[in-house]
Amino acid sequence: MARVPGIDVSYWDAGIDWPKVRATGQRFVFVKATEGITYKDSTFKFNWSGAKSAGLLRGAYHFFRCNVDAKKQADYFIDYVKSFKDDAELPHVLDLETNDGMTKEKIVPAAKVWLDRVETAFGKKPIIYSGQYFLQDYLVVAGGGPPAWAKDYPLWIAQYPNQYMEESKPFLPRGWFNWAFWQYSDKGVVNGINASVDMNVFNGTLEELYKFAGAKIPNQTPKTHTVKKGDSFESIANDYGVTVRELVMANPQLLVTGDKLTVPVAIAIPQESASSSTPTTGSTTGTSATAQRTYTVKAGDNLSIIAIKFGTTVAAIASANDLKNINNISVGQVLKIP
Repeated sequence: MARVPGIDVSYWDAGIDWPKVRATGQRFVFVKATEGITYKDSTFKFNWSGAKSAGLLRGAYHFFRCNVDAKKQADYFIDYVKSFKDDAELPHVLDLETNDGMTKEKIVPAAKVWLDRVETAFGKKPIIYSGQYFLQDYLVVAGGGPPAWAKDYPLWIAQYPNQYMEESKPFLPRGWFNWAFWQYSDKGVVNGINASVDMNVFNGTLEELYKFAGAKIPNQTPKTHTVKKGDSFESIANDYGVTVRELVMANPQLLVTGDKLTVPVAIAIPQESASSSTPTTGSTTGTSATAQRTYTVKAGDNLSIIAIKFGTTVAAIASANDLKNINNISVGQVLKIP
């Protein structure tokens, strides 16, 4: 059963080392862009460009607020994503999770307004993301099934089994018969991300994923790496964005300085991109390597910028400093950096 692994990320995953993420085998990512008509994810720029440089296929998603004008939400999303002048490979996503006190009679036509407007703007039918019960309760028409137009849109289903296995399948809502993506966990652990992350699979082969995205599979010509002192299979794999298993399968010999390795890289990662992912160190209290780091907030800072600077996450900083409001930090405030 062919499946391709991927993730989705947002503000709470700030500070991602994208080459390391790709080296774990992830091949696509959905990045949060907007929510309603008042929230733009401040990490979108970094995640969007970082994922591209590491060779992941990308799509952006909008968290839909059912009690807010759908046309305004679509335009808000379109304007923000287009402002980066960097086209997605995958279709964009309508994220349906909460009814915001609205009925299905209001939600169904509103969702279609957003879908139509975004399709017109980007030339691809968007993906619908939701859970089984939300779709059964709110994206339904008389008779209990989904609207007739729903079958025209790829489905990204959120459903978390106790244990995910390759032969597992998600339960689909009534009236839905196919799925394109499955978010099977919200507690994934991925090298390069210092927080729990949503884990997904594409229902098909890598070739089929590229076809779905309307993108060409990159040049498969292997690269050559000359082993340097201090190199390891893991460090080389991280630099080139391949898995350790792929690298070892291509080079079963022991590492010897000066030897040339075959790197079966699908998409080349510039060395400067790989090296620039090293987190900037900050001030510490004490002398040991495990001492508590601190950072004094400067003008223009926010938690996202600080997380990226230190290679940690917004969630981790907020937890370490017992911050109730992640948008409320002040110049001169001293933060503990986990």
